[in-house]
Amino acid sequence: MRLPASLLSSLASLALLGAVLASSQASARPLPALHESPLKARARGIPVALPLLTDQNVEFPATPVQPEPQEEASEVEKTEPPPKTVRTSPHLAADAPVSAGAWVMYGTFSLVPLGGVYGASRMGGERLWVTAAETLAGSLVGALPAGLLFLQSAESGGRWTELDVAAFGAGLVLTPPLAALGTWGLGELVFNGSQDRGSAFLGALGGAAVGTLLGVVAHGVLEEVVDNRSTLQWLRKYIALGFIGSGATVGYQWAGGGPRTRSR
Repeated sequence: MRLPASLLSSLASLALLGAVLASSQASARPLPALHESPLKARARGIPVALPLLTDQNVEFPATPVQPEPQEEASEVEKTEPPPKTVRTSPHLAADAPVSAGAWVMYGTFSLVPLGGVYGASRMGGERLWVTAAETLAGSLVGALPAGLLFLQSAESGGRWTELDVAAFGAGLVLTPPLAALGTWGLGELVFNGSQDRGSAFLGALGGAAVGTLLGVVAHGVLEEVVDNRSTLQWLRKYIALGFIGSGATVGYQWAGGGPRTRSR
């Protein structure tokens, strides 16, 4: 018996509908409980639809993780400490020639001790060569502590540093009594001596003190008129020592009242 065509079409439609419903129920499975939320996936740069494909074993490229930038060292740590500067004198030009004006200054200051030797000989009627010898004796004995007055390294950047001040103070205290002792001792022991020995020593001490101060000033002035402080350094010291020795001799002859009467 042949079924009518309308019935066959109805049965086919029902079979197709049942197959579609069965397939949709099999595919509609719930998402896993531990799936990644769309907000987190979007923050990582993954499209929102990709987490839905995890149950279908779909592999998607991993999101590259950029390393956190390391904190740069501060500028204070990066900046190297400045190199230690060596203080040098502004008057240190190598092989600097001595100008004509500097030579005139040196010659003028050299005449002052010579004038003191001559003036000492005229005060008490002493012989010129005797006052010259007394000046030389005071300068030589006073040179021992007077070296501290001019003790200044080229790198010190000025006189007034701690060691320089201590040396300068010691030289300023010790130079006058030793210079006075040299002048007074030679005049009293070798030559005829003075009319008043006690006053002569005090006069030599005072004259040596004044000569020491003038010698320091003269040394500083002459040091500034040349472009290289190592040039003519010896001459500056000799001129300063001449101030000390001549000052002691002038004080000795003036306070001592001149030489005793020479025996014939």
